[in-house]
Amino acid sequence: MTDTVDDWRALVAEVHRVQKKIKAGGAQVKSVPLREEVRALSQRFFQQIRLGLIGAGLDEEAQALNDMFEMLIRLSEAASSPAKYEKAFKAIRAVSPEVVTKLERDRGQSLRPELTVTAEDQRIIETLSGLVPAAALSYQQALADLADDNRVSFRGPALEMREALRETLDYLAPDKDVTAAPGYKQEPERHGPTMKQKVRFIRSARGLSKSSGAAPEQTATAIDELVGSLTRSVYDMSSVATHVAKERKSVVRIKLYVVAILHEMLEI
Repeated sequence: MTDTVDDWRALVAEVHRVQKKIKAGGAQVKSVPLREEVRALSQRFFQQIRLGLIGAGLDEEAQALNDMFEMLIRLSEAASSPAKYEKAFKAIRAVSPEVVTKLERDRGQSLRPELTVTAEDQRIIETLSGLVPAAALSYQQALADLADDNRVSFRGPALEMREALRETLDYLAPDKDVTAAPGYKQEPERHGPTMKQKVRFIRSARGLSKSSGAAPEQTATAIDELVGSLTRSVYDMSSVATHVAKERKSVVRIKLYVVAILHEMLEI
């Protein structure tokens, strides 16, 4: 949880900086660059921190923060009063001491507890086995590889995790259905719908609100970015041990992200 607590402290410091800029402004927050800074704060939370909090057992704190950062995204879409921003910023800073305390408590713990097959893993495997057997196999293979202390590379399990999610989303949201949906727009340099677009399609088909969709959609994007970054990384033989340890941590984070989306998409 070391990475999460450091990321969280950095985000809170940035929240405080933006909060002061908004206080120093006028009666309405109209500045587009400033509103983009607010939006970037929320994206950092959803992409880098939220699932780390959930993985550390801070479910209540993560949900409260989820609501506040979603509020910031909504406020950043148009000119809003500083008072509305202040409410969200105060709530975020109020919960911060509890978040830091719990994360610090877990500093230095081994990754081993995170690498065991949990009851939630079993539910995911059982559910996928009945719907998308290939996705269940990819998920199981990723778990086995992740727990293997003799591996010298963890790029394989990262790809397996992403494949498990991709095949599940393909099953729940076929390309032809997503592209035919109202408002669909092909993203640049893509040959079909992205995982983010498929998550949005599934949620829309289930009648879920758009305002609560920021977290799962951002999570889908984060998975692609993390896997891409990991598979493109290079290193020399003098730093193999350090690099492998970092790869494993990256895959643990990817797993948290994949589990979060599968949990919602499979409704388990």
